[in-house]
Amino acid sequence: MPDSEDTRTITGHRTDSKFYRRPPGAAWLVALLAIPLLLALISWAGLRKPEVDVTADLQSVNPSATLTAPSVSPPDVNAPNAPEVNFGPLSILRNANGFALSGEMPSAEAKAGLLESLKLAFGPDIQLTDNMNVNPDVNAPDFAALGSVFGAAVDIPDFHFDLNGDTLTLAGVAPAEEVKTEVEAAAKSAWPKMKIVNNIQVQAASAPPASPPPAAAPAPGGGECATLQADITALLKTPINFQTGGFSLTPASQQQLTRIADTLKACPDPKVSVVGHTDNSGNDAINIPLSNNRAKAVADYLVSQGVAGGRVTSKGVGSAQPIAPNNTAAGKAQNRRVDITVS
Repeated sequence: MPDSEDTRTITGHRTDSKFYRRPPGAAWLVALLAIPLLLALISWAGLRKPEVDVTADLQSVNPSATLTAPSVSPPDVNAPNAPEVNFGPLSILRNANGFALSGEMPSAEAKAGLLESLKLAFGPDIQLTDNMNVNPDVNAPDFAALGSVFGAAVDIPDFHFDLNGDTLTLAGVAPAEEVKTEVEAAAKSAWPKMKIVNNIQVQAASAPPASPPPAAAPAPGGGECATLQADITALLKTPINFQTGGFSLTPASQQQLTRIADTLKACPDPKVSVVGHTDNSGNDAINIPLSNNRAKAVADYLVSQGVAGGRVTSKGVGSAQPIAPNNTAAGKAQNRRVDITVS
């Protein structure tokens, strides 16, 4: 039948169309996914830098090698087989305010080290009068033990440490034999290769006590001014000091005199007498002018602090009025003084 033939033709056509439009299989999907990955690999390979051995040009270094500096340690002069010591001159004198140093040091660094060791031993405020010179041709010992020597001599107010060559001389006035022995032992322990000359004197137990200063006239007025002289005497328990051999006041004594001036100004214009004294070293041709200049320096400072100049007098009497024997260093130290009296 015509109708049946046409149906078959149409049906066969549709069968062929279905064959060519069939969905892609798994192989096609894999191929499609592989193409972008392959392109990415090709691009990465083109951009990658070639590997380079960065260690090829480095010089070979011995891993066990170390850097060592040449030894600059000073020789140990206290070693058993050390050569004989021979040091430059050095003198250290203790006084009421601190220490006066003179002599020679091999370098500015050694000089600064010595001053610093004294400050470490006695405090940063200790007064040091430095008259030392630098001479690179001299040697100096190790001063690390200097503090122990001066610590043993703490009760010797005029302790003198004098070094020259291979000899160390110790001097001053000790209050007891034990102190003298301890200072010598400390020096020998610090520098066993050196010759120690112990010239420290021991103050005699029977030495007469120092005579009190002459009583001054009562201060004018009443109230607080009635004790003016006693107040001044109390402030003078610490002696007024000057630069060695001169009449320039030390900073500590200037502060002391400032307090004395303030005490004097609190009373209605007292008369002030300043008298300078020395020990019996030298002669009157030296001592009287020196004592006079020191008394004048004290009077001038009081006036500069506001004390009425017309009511302050000064004079020097040299060694004529001692208050202690002049046969010991301690006695001489007491005789070197400045008295201030009010009326």
